[in-house]
Amino acid sequence: MRILSVIDIPWNSGLAAYAFDQARALRAGGHGVVFACPEGSAAEAFAAREGFSHYSIPGRKAYHRLPLALLRLRAIARDERIDIVAAHTGRAQTLAYLLGLPVVRVKADAKKPSAGFTFSAVASTIVASACIQDMYLRTGLTPAKISVIRQGITPPAALPRVPRPPYRVGLLGRLDLVKGHVLFLEAAAELLRAGARAEFHVAGYEANIKYEGLRSTAKELGIEKDVFLHGKVDGPFDFMNSCDIGVIASLGSEAVSRAALEWLAAGRPLVSTSVGSLPEYVGTPWLVPPGDAAALAEKIGRLLADPDLQRAEGAANRARAERDFSPAAFAAATCAAFEGAV
Repeated sequence: MRILSVIDIPWNSGLAAYAFDQARALRAGGHGVVFACPEGSAAEAFAAREGFSHYSIPGRKAYHRLPLALLRLRAIARDERIDIVAAHTGRAQTLAYLLGLPVVRVKADAKKPSAGFTFSAVASTIVASACIQDMYLRTGLTPAKISVIRQGITPPAALPRVPRPPYRVGLLGRLDLVKGHVLFLEAAAELLRAGARAEFHVAGYEANIKYEGLRSTAKELGIEKDVFLHGKVDGPFDFMNSCDIGVIASLGSEAVSRAALEWLAAGRPLVSTSVGSLPEYVGTPWLVPPGDAAALAEKIGRLLADPDLQRAEGAANRARAERDFSPAAFAAATCAAFEGAV
């Protein structure tokens, strides 16, 4: 089967990462994948690096160039003998509808979906979480047309860590208000006031907030000597393996959470808010309402007080990553969804 993967955003994101894993899975299953993506985009860089054919199309915000994008896609579909289109955004779905080819709508982001007229061309919908599936069901789409296929992950080499004080509690994520960094620091302050023997570590690239702002917040809370800011890191696992406990403090979004999957694969206990897809990865005993610093501190405190519990929860998380989120299972489900759509 020849598949045209249309991803018209320039940046790297959970949506893009899902598209890349999907392309790898389809190629491993014997199918051909061709990318249509903006020039200079993360998708173009991925396709070039991994040997996928790729063509440039105008980005999603170039509305005046929509006719050019359609003409370009028609030429690609003809020249590459495309059988089916994987549409990763709403605009890509519209373009795929105008091509007149079968469409698999792939959704791995938090934007509210719409079952408009272009959905008549959609043969199947792949969603990256049950959270996204619920969004579609609320639009009236029938469950039979939706496949929930969560990303797989290959766990890193096991690096068991012997928990000993001061315990390292870590949050990895881009610096954005929705990621709850201030909530994390407020929970840290509450724990430290209560005598917790812990350090609190933050890593990730700056987005809508800056590290200087987090330093100021830590100073205002009186915890600056116990807070360590690492900046952008090269891959997640070195940072995660250096921690005893992982935290996701997000206040919203998280339609897909790669970070949750990575904490599980790293074999670390994980405390998380209950937004978006996070309950699909984190057990109920370790979930807290978004924005509740006291509840977050209480859950982290339970783990800080019991090193044996830390080890047990970490081992259980790694076992679940290996059992429920294997790349082989992701690949098999992905190929089956596309093969069933033509």
